[in-house]
Amino acid sequence: MRGDGGETVAEGWVAPRGRAARGHLPRHVAGLFRFQPGRPALAAGLRTALALGVPLIVSALLGMPALAWAGMAGLFVALVDKGGPYRTRARAMGAMTVLGAMVGLVVALPSPFWVDVALTFFWVTACGFARSYGDTPGIVGMLLANLFVVSLALPSRGPEAALMQAAFFVAGGLWSMFLALVLWPLRPYRPARLAVAACYEELADGADAVAGWPMEGPSRVGTWDAVQRAARIRRAMETARAMLGATRQGRQEESGRGEHLLVLMEDADALSLLLTAMSEALDEAPREGACRAARIEAQHALGALAVDLRGVVGALTRGTVPVPASWDAERVMRVLQPDGGAPAPPEQARSQYAHVAGLLRRLREYSAVALDVAARLESGKPLPERDTKPFGLEPGRGRSWWKVLREHLTPESVVFRHALRLGLTAMVATALAEGLGLNHWYWVTITVIVVLQPYAGLTTEKGLQRVAGTFVGSVLAMGLVHVLPEHWMMLAVIVVLVCVSVSVRPLNFTVYQVLLAPALVLLAEMQTGDWRLAGVRILNTLMGGVLALLGIRLLWPSPEHARFAEEVARVLNADRDYLREVARTPVPSEAALREARRKVGLALLSAEASFQRLLSEWKGPAKELEPGMALITYARRFTAAVTALAASRSWHPGADLGPVVRYASDALEELSAALVAHRVPSALKREAPGFEGPDALARTQVARLVRQLGVLHHAVERMPPALRASEDGAAPVPA
Repeated sequence: MRGDGGETVAEGWVAPRGRAARGHLPRHVAGLFRFQPGRPALAAGLRTALALGVPLIVSALLGMPALAWAGMAGLFVALVDKGGPYRTRARAMGAMTVLGAMVGLVVALPSPFWVDVALTFFWVTACGFARSYGDTPGIVGMLLANLFVVSLALPSRGPEAALMQAAFFVAGGLWSMFLALVLWPLRPYRPARLAVAACYEELADGADAVAGWPMEGPSRVGTWDAVQRAARIRRAMETARAMLGATRQGRQEESGRGEHLLVLMEDADALSLLLTAMSEALDEAPREGACRAARIEAQHALGALAVDLRGVVGALTRGTVPVPASWDAERVMRVLQPDGGAPAPPEQARSQYAHVAGLLRRLREYSAVALDVAARLESGKPLPERDTKPFGLEPGRGRSWWKVLREHLTPESVVFRHALRLGLTAMVATALAEGLGLNHWYWVTITVIVVLQPYAGLTTEKGLQRVAGTFVGSVLAMGLVHVLPEHWMMLAVIVVLVCVSVSVRPLNFTVYQVLLAPALVLLAEMQTGDWRLAGVRILNTLMGGVLALLGIRLLWPSPEHARFAEEVARVLNADRDYLREVARTPVPSEAALREARRKVGLALLSAEASFQRLLSEWKGPAKELEPGMALITYARRFTAAVTALAASRSWHPGADLGPVVRYASDALEELSAALVAHRVPSALKREAPGFEGPDALARTQVARLVRQLGVLHHAVERMPPALRASEDGAAPVPA
């Protein structure tokens, strides 16, 4: 299938994702050896090693085994620290410290077997609901569930011992917080600066990519790289938005670096809109004859813009003063002037390149503001008075914790089903393992908690990673027991293994498990003196992994193909609302447009994440995924076309877009309804309304918009039964 620019719709998607045709197991096994791009988190690894190692060393020197709880607290609290604003990190680490200490008190009193099983269900289910508040609360919930199970398995030693254990846990948590928040250099705005810098780096990559487009060949706006680049820009913007908003909490009255970063974020959002409009305008503009020189000049200007944007990145990350590049937006129009006997370009071509030149002028204005603000960062020079409230970064606008929880207290919620599934499976694991009297039975339940994920594909992948990592790591531990006869040697090895494992965790989870497993086994063996625990851990991990896989298969299985159609439907509805906002008369406010565009971007990110999960579960041939790929690709293309229309409204503010907007809205609503109802959509109207008027640019943009609607409709029509079927397996309903 081919799109409106002549390119194959899913050409870029199928090649890198062609592994969908392979079986489940080979894909997941290949994932064990896949390293993510990036650098090891050396600082996090060193902090975690110190948080665990120092209490262990003090415990060994003083002969106080109970002090090892401070080491466990240091490890758990360090694992909660995922970076970001200091306020957010302090809250997460403080919550883990206080709640972890309370867990030990809750299970301090002796309880019969059935009480242990019931408590496991209620506590683990409650911890599973923590996912509804975000990634970091989800990690806190998982660690608290693990800590609860470990505490439940310990022999009861009375209230005094429980209080001492809680005190040691608080001490270990405070030690870990001291390492992360005090001992390391305290630069409150450093995380936010790096997040904003990531936005400008992605924008620079986008400008460079368009600057490198060849003069000949098919369109480049719908390729896999272009789609992924747009997704990366939106992710970077959302990360920076959240991080800057959290950093500015409690600092509403300041006018220093926070205000500088706020203006840079506002500029980044505007630059993103203009770059999207520029790519659409250049893709549509002619490249032959006299227009070729204009195209070359426009791409040269975009290359210079990328240099300016990377100057902003340098100011944010290294504190350098950026030097503006030399480029002229007006050259695009000057090269179109008739030279001697050369024929003048057609009026439509001149109109399109006048639009390109106008976009370049606005890009130049925004990049000049960004460079000026970046140059003031280190000196702290004040900024001109600017209204930054429309950008929506001021704190205190989040939803209440109760409202978030209430939204997920429904069987339709993925978080609700996952929390209930997690609690029930953990309860069964505790009943079996403790009832059978297994040695270190809590390892079975912990494996269930770690492996079980909200989605089947992720659960299988996590299970393989944990089992493979535990097996290799436990074998390594058995070997280390025989070559490390001294107690201090084992302590040193444990600290080194924890340091390296946490450092490589962002790159490969299997390697993290392989290195962490022997550290935990050695730690347990040092406390108990039982040198056969490596084999016990392997068997218990296998049992927990099997229970987790049974849980995801038997308890409310929700295959991703049932959710994917609904995710795409949300994108189409957001596109409809965005188009209506753009066409509003009089011209809508910048804040309203920005919010509508942001909602589309978030919906697209959610749909793309759903498609990636679908790939991990897909059993059929890869070609059946092509309609889904085309849907996401052209939903993003449609968004880009609407963005281009929004950017050019100043050229035709009086244009009557009503008939086109009504036609597009009806079409998008029908496609969305068909996806949600799992049926074939009704046919589009045979003739789209024409756009009459003297503005050639507006006619071109509207025609492009209508063509992409046809591509979206055809993709929904071709959705295979496996992607269109509902969760109960019902067949698609004909229109």
